[in-house]
Amino acid sequence: MGLSCNRFLVDTNIIIYTLQGVKEVVEAMKGLEKDTIEIYYSTIIEAELFSFHALSKKQKVAIRKILNLGEIINVDSEIALNAARLRALSKKGYNCKLRLPDAIIAATAFLYDAVLVTRNTQDFNHLEDRGLRLWNPHVSRSYMGE
Repeated sequence: MGLSCNRFLVDTNIIIYTLQGVKEVVEAMKGLEKDTIEIYYSTIIEAELFSFHALSKKQKVAIRKILNLGEIINVDSEIALNAARLRALSKKGYNCKLRLPDAIIAATAFLYDAVLVTRNTQDFNHLEDRGLRLWNPHVSRSYMGE
């Protein structure tokens, strides 16, 4: 896997696709399980994953196993204020609505200088010219950067 970066913030949908066994995503996640790679998750991602009402105990254990591969980042004041700034910028500068959970995820990726791994790149594309790096494993086998 030719990674030009070693920090990745994994979005909720990537974990869901991993649990569903989607080949490209499973391979991408395996590629991130190296000692030289740092994996991050936002507490927002943790909340989204565990909020499904019909999760079995086995599914909860599988989710926790994936989350244990990385570090869970709490939403603190710095992330919250940066998320607010990103939402305002998205509306004013790009005329698009960035949902609060997505803004928190993007703010966390910015703060940790991490590539955001997500299938929902369309939610974040407008922030690429602000420096947000995106990787969709459904489209590309590895993150090569720009």
